[in-house]
Formats: sequence, structure tokens, C-alpha cells
Amino acid sequence: MEDLANNKKIDTGERLGAMILDHGSMSFISMAFSIPWAVSFFANVFKSSEDGPNLNFMAGPWGYLTMLGFALYFCKDCINGRSIAKRLLKLQVVDNATGQVATPLQCFVRDIFIVIWPIEGIVALINTSRRLGDRVAGTKLVVFDPNLNQPKINIIKILIPVALAYGCMFLILIPFNKLNRVFEVHKINYLKNSFNQQSSTELEQLLGDSLGNYFTPSVKVYDSIQRENVKFISIILQLKENYIEKESKYKELNTLTTDLIYSKYPKEKFTGQVQYIYRTSGQMQSTINYIGTPIISKTEK
Repeated sequence: MEDLANNKKIDTGERLGAMILDHGSMSFISMAFSIPWAVSFFANVFKSSEDGPNLNFMAGPWGYLTMLGFALYFCKDCINGRSIAKRLLKLQVVDNATGQVATPLQCFVRDIFIVIWPIEGIVALINTSRRLGDRVAGTKLVVFDPNLNQPKINIIKILIPVALAYGCMFLILIPFNKLNRVFEVHKINYLKNSFNQQSSTELEQLLGDSLGNYFTPSVKVYDSIQRENVKFISIILQLKENYIEKESKYKELNTLTTDLIYSKYPKEKFTGQVQYIYRTSGQMQSTINYIGTPIISKTEK
């Protein structure tokens, strides 16, 4: 005989509250997982180096941790059909046919439909017990019944949907991976052991003597690039005034700087970049100008 709790209708306000609490709590958890990545990402964006700022959105181990946090969004009900919000509101996801607690895999299939949340939200408000995800997964949302048999937590069964959700995150982030390749076009495979201290000092002194009123230069010249017969030159210019936000001033300064570099190194003899940086307390502005002969990076070959 079907339990009376399973027959109790969930009102619209309760259903709306569950959706809002679910979204809020899981967003908080997801963002908590992304904090190390955010710190690392913004530190790299404002980092001055011969490689330029790191704009690869999901680079490094913290990116994978961030994806795990968002993957958990799709697994919010996997522990006995009860997310944080559902525990607070005394609700539970159960099998529509048997009335027993939904399996972790059923809950994952149900929650993957969050990607079409506007449609799911409308359907859930029309039918408070069964949205589209419930119909596909064979589940429904009911008022929690403490007398219903609650299965013991099976870590393996929970890890399976987590792994599936994690895989889904890679598919969702494919467009971002393509975006990363755009940023990586200018990542040059220069040989660090080919660093030329004398050439670096000479060019740095030339820039400082000629344009030292505008900036303080830092120059690194590398004599070799993998599979290329040109040098790699990285120049970081610490601006004394914010010429970046003044377009005409920036163009004028960039022309003076570039002409001076080409007077020592003909364009066809090297590839490189000039990074202009203006720092004040608590903030930084930066822009990069690519100079010399364009090199196709390994991501384009």
C-alpha cells in the first residue's frame, strides 16, 4: 500500500522554495571549490613575465578542482534523494513506480536536466512532483516520510554519478578549451637555456636611456626558439604614468618603443612582445603588443 506521505501534494511555494534553496546552496558549494582556481587565475593574469599573462581559464590542477565543484551540482540529490534544501524542507526524491528512495544514478539523470533550468522551472511549478528530469529518470518529489526505508549510503554507487557528472563538465567546457587555444597562439617555445644576459642588458639600457622618462624597462633576450631560426625578446615596461587609458599617448609611445627596438633588432630576426604595465595601489592595468616576425605556435600547427 502506497504511503500517505507520497500522496501529499507539494504546494507551489514549497516547490519554488526548494528550487531556490537548491540553487543557492549548490552554487555556494561550487564557488567554494573554485576559490583556489580564482586566486591562482587572477594572480597569473596580473603577473609580469616573459610569457605574458596566463589567460588559460582552466589551466592547472585548480581548474580540475573547480570542475568537480560544479559537477556536484548534478549530484545534489545522490545521497538518499535528499539535497541540502530537501533536507531543510523535508522533501525526498523517490522512484515513481515503487515509492522507494531513488538511486544515486536516478538522481543524477534527474538533475542533469538542470542545464535547461528555465523549462524545468516552469514544468516544476505546473507539476510540483514531477519535472522533465523526473519523467526521464522515473522519479518524483514527495514529502519526506521518516518511516520509509532509508538505504545505507553506498560510496561506490554515489561515485559513479559523480564521475559521470565530471565527464559532462568536460563536454560543457569544450568551447572554453577552444577559447584557450586562441590565447595560446602567442605562447612561444623559446629555449630558456638560450637566455642572453649581455643582449638583454644592452637593449634594456637602450630603452632606458632613450625613453626612461616614460617607463622602467625589463628585457629578456633568448637566442633560440624551438624549430625556429629567430630570437625571442620579451620586454616589460613599468609605466610612470597611465598611458594605457590615453589611446593617442599609448600609440605614440608604442611607436617610439617599437622603432627603437627595430633599430637594434631587425623585424625578421626575432619574435616577441612588449607588455605595458601601469600599477597603482590595489590595481593594475596592462596591455601587450606583439613585435617582430609572427610565429605560428604548436596549437596552430
